[in-house]
Amino acid sequence: MSTRDLIMMAVRNLWKRKLRTFLTILGVVIGTTSIVVMISIGIGMNESFEKQVEEWGSLQVIDVYSNNGDMYISSDTNANRGKPQKKAVLDAAAIDKFKQMEYVEAVSPIVRESMMLVCGKYVSNASFIGIDPSAMEALGYKVEEGRTLTAEDKEGIVIGRGVITSFYNPKLSWQMQMQTEPPEINVMEEKVIMTYDWNYGTKHADKSIKPIKTPVLGIMPDGGGNGYSVVMPLKQMEKIQKDKEAWQKKQNNSGSASQKKKGQYEQVAVKVSDLNKVQEVQQQIKDMGYQASSLTDQLNTMKETTKMLRMVLGAIGAVSLIVAAIGITNTMVMAIYERTREIGIMKVIGASLRDIKLLFLTEAAFIGFAGGVLGIITSFLMSLIVNLVATKQASEMTSSIPVWLYLSAVAFATVIGVLSGYLPAKRAMKLSALTAIKTE
Repeated sequence: MSTRDLIMMAVRNLWKRKLRTFLTILGVVIGTTSIVVMISIGIGMNESFEKQVEEWGSLQVIDVYSNNGDMYISSDTNANRGKPQKKAVLDAAAIDKFKQMEYVEAVSPIVRESMMLVCGKYVSNASFIGIDPSAMEALGYKVEEGRTLTAEDKEGIVIGRGVITSFYNPKLSWQMQMQTEPPEINVMEEKVIMTYDWNYGTKHADKSIKPIKTPVLGIMPDGGGNGYSVVMPLKQMEKIQKDKEAWQKKQNNSGSASQKKKGQYEQVAVKVSDLNKVQEVQQQIKDMGYQASSLTDQLNTMKETTKMLRMVLGAIGAVSLIVAAIGITNTMVMAIYERTREIGIMKVIGASLRDIKLLFLTEAAFIGFAGGVLGIITSFLMSLIVNLVATKQASEMTSSIPVWLYLSAVAFATVIGVLSGYLPAKRAMKLSALTAIKTE
């Protein structure tokens, strides 16, 4: 019997019992829909977590901190547990080591300082970040206007949108500021200066502190971790800190000056080229004696907290598909009882046992395949409803169905159909031809 004949006979036999076939396929549709939607919710939650964490910064950036020789606790061995570790400092040599590591795309020291931006009669408090200008774009800093820093920039700043909306008039009282609309300032065109004199613009301003003129090169979008920050070249930041420390010493306030040794940094950012290698590179840095963390740590923690929920959702879908498989088995067994005489005639006219087995397996496979196709269509509609409800309720329980899940669902439903029809097909093979012919 040819493959074409098998398929035609299988379709004709299923069509003869339309209601039963429909109800069996409906069971597969429900099972496929359940398992796809449940799995898609788990995938959607993970994607939602990734988007949420990405708003805080780049998932591929590792923050490295110096180790001051505190007690070292190893995660993979007890040999060094509780032993003091050699002090690991972040200097030029350490930065060179990071740059030579596999999968590392960019490395930059991170130097922070709190200062004020001044534009006309308005000021704004901001957190300034000094970085290697050539690494700004690689480290995940984005601009919505202007441009990022480049390797050629010796000075210049990129301002967060939140800093711009926080400008105020220092000569007005707090009550008057609350009643006044925020000023509209175009930092890209107007003159902007920086100062570490927190009394600037008031009668208590220190005239010995000279404001620092600087061009504004770009504006970072509000939101995330950079909306209220100002980014500048590392060399420019170090020069400002040097001037500030000199001023503090003149004011007999050396105790508040930075105690950091020259050439050493408190933080270094390491950009990894492959997201899947972040944890591997991070562990290598820890093994070198440094403290290291990344947003992937938080993302993994968030995924772990929902892991049990995803397993439960998947189990619910699997149970539904198992029930559908029982329905297919029941349908095929009933078909054998009803078609016993037909099976006997097929054997008498020369049909092989293999042909009879393949006929029933083909019918079962058709039920599984049809249920799988209709199931993914239903899953798509259910996914749209879940996402619509999640959007209205601002929920993180969203649904996302990748192409591989669609294809896997159809293939899995077809395999379930074949497996469910195996025992009935084997039973049909064992029927005696003479007994089957005599059956009414």
